[in-house]
Amino acid sequence: MLKRREDLLLKRLNKKLKYQISEPSSNKNDLKVIFLLHGYGSNDEDLFSLKDFIPSNYIIISLRAPISMGFNSYAWYSINFEKNFDRWINNDEAINSKDIIISDILLHLKDFGLENKRISLLGFSQGAILSWCLGLEYPQLIKNILPLSGFYNSEITNCNFNSKFKLNCYASHGIKDDIIPIEWARNSIQLLNKDKINLMFKEYDSGHEINHENLIDIIDWLKKN
Repeated sequence: MLKRREDLLLKRLNKKLKYQISEPSSNKNDLKVIFLLHGYGSNDEDLFSLKDFIPSNYIIISLRAPISMGFNSYAWYSINFEKNFDRWINNDEAINSKDIIISDILLHLKDFGLENKRISLLGFSQGAILSWCLGLEYPQLIKNILPLSGFYNSEITNCNFNSKFKLNCYASHGIKDDIIPIEWARNSIQLLNKDKINLMFKEYDSGHEINHENLIDIIDWLKKN
């Protein structure tokens, strides 16, 4: 028992991001891995609340963003709400967070002996923006992305359209979203190379949130992909 605790502690110390993890209660033949990226000002416990809905053959790992905002709130990069859209995010912090996420994902897969496994990545808001980035840059590692209430930001994305792998994407947005306007999601999707992406984009009568109808569609999509 002590050896196991020591091993678990070492695994956590090797990673830069704190996290929550849920493993299948029994061995599954079709084991899959999904990583969750929360939104600005939230934490790793937020999306981890979805664990009871995600199919039981998934290892679920919810990552905590590296920038502390105090009061158990975290961000993947800073936002200046007083600036214009073109300059409203800290690109250097966003790129740094991308690098840390990929590094930690690889370490988690190594822990489970799943180095050759392509994963799923679900992100909300700021986490959705990074999900777009990471999926388009690392399709050899990321099979599925589920960017929810976010948008594709070309300024912080180096698209890898030369990869032989095709990315599966379920994106969704609320038509009443007053945090990230739905037009940002619609317009950014038009910029994408659809030949390299199997894309499903759905809109819901909701705000900046994951409503019940959206959740049902997310789980159904995961089961099929």
